[in-house]
Amino acid sequence: MSKKLVLLGCIVSCIFIFNSGKIYAEDQESSVNKAADWRQKLSSDRQAIKEQRGQIKEEAQASRAEEKQLRDQIKTAMDSGDMKKAHQLRQQLRATHKENVQQMIQDKKEMKTEKRDFKKDVRDARHEGNLPPRRDKDNNPPGPKGGPGTNWENPPGPKGGPGTSPNKKPMMNQGAPRGGGGDHRR
Repeated sequence: MSKKLVLLGCIVSCIFIFNSGKIYAEDQESSVNKAADWRQKLSSDRQAIKEQRGQIKEEAQASRAEEKQLRDQIKTAMDSGDMKKAHQLRQQLRATHKENVQQMIQDKKEMKTEKRDFKKDVRDARHEGNLPPRRDKDNNPPGPKGGPGTNWENPPGPKGGPGTSPNKKPMMNQGAPRGGGGDHRR
């Protein structure tokens, strides 16, 4: 009887171990799928921002060309002595310019919200663990004022503290002359 009980216990534990491995594998697959989904979403958002930026540039160039054309027409009218037409063209230029400026402001607001949403998505992906955390390139975590983590770029005292590390090294030989050294005889 005890042998049957031990055998039954072994079988149940083997089934349990097998199923837990299967669940772990499914969990790994789902986390990989989530990470891939996040990357795909971020990639498409980045591409949309790029396209929007290109569209804004094209619209700005078209606006500038339109305004330049109106200025040239004004100059031509002034040279020919047609002041009435020049005045009408100036009013048209003012209205066009005002409209173009309003469109540019609107485009910048839209771009700003798109970028903000993209940054929020990246932050959310990092928070959920689907993207790796940001890498500190200088290996100097900001520390408390005067405490660990302070060095040449994160000084102690009122200038230092959390968040003051610029993540870049100072330029060496700032006052040195450029070019190769050596003897400059003629």
